[in-house]
Amino acid sequence: MSLEINATKSASRPQVISPQDVVRKLRFDYTYASKESTDRMLDGLSELLDHFRKPRVHVTAFLQDAAKLIHKHLRIKEVSIGVRSPSDGMYRYLVMAGMREFVWSEHKSLSYTKEDFGDFTKWGGFTISELTRLFLFEEKPYLESEKGTFDAQMGLRMKRKTPDAYIEGDYLDVYIQGRNKEFVGWIETGGTWDGKLPDAQAIKWMEFLSSILAVALMDWDGR
Repeated sequence: MSLEINATKSASRPQVISPQDVVRKLRFDYTYASKESTDRMLDGLSELLDHFRKPRVHVTAFLQDAAKLIHKHLRIKEVSIGVRSPSDGMYRYLVMAGMREFVWSEHKSLSYTKEDFGDFTKWGGFTISELTRLFLFEEKPYLESEKGTFDAQMGLRMKRKTPDAYIEGDYLDVYIQGRNKEFVGWIETGGTWDGKLPDAQAIKWMEFLSSILAVALMDWDGR
């Protein structure tokens, strides 16, 4: 009888999902993700590449369309793209898709150095691939100056019930590398429209997009 009671208690006890569970699943899925392309993404990429057929690529408009592509076709709720400013070498958010205006204003007020992106002691995070790093709310991956970029109280109220569940405050950075792997910018995303973390297929698409964005950013003069 006691065994049955213990088994019932064990079955009813809510499963605790740790950050390591989340990272383990995403790394596994990333390694074995399907390599099949989708018509939806290919159509979106064709439209994006139209920018290169123009006499001059307007980089800000190009990046804006890239953010919209990720938001719409990868079904990611909030997307932002940051770049290195040619004027002072600082890194700032430049375009976004899906963000509320007051949240975006908080992002636009921030600036970073190149060294910031290599200093994982500040933000922590978990390496998914050479280009992608995952930051989870439980690990507190924010500086005091970044607290306005998300709803911390909502994050505290949410519970991660599955390894692919999204909690307010989670985010992914996909790095944009130029010549000789020089860091020229990054794609940053929150969760998907259905309350999950971006899956491995979405990450691979964003990494592919980052290589296209790098071409436009390598010789960008700020215009």
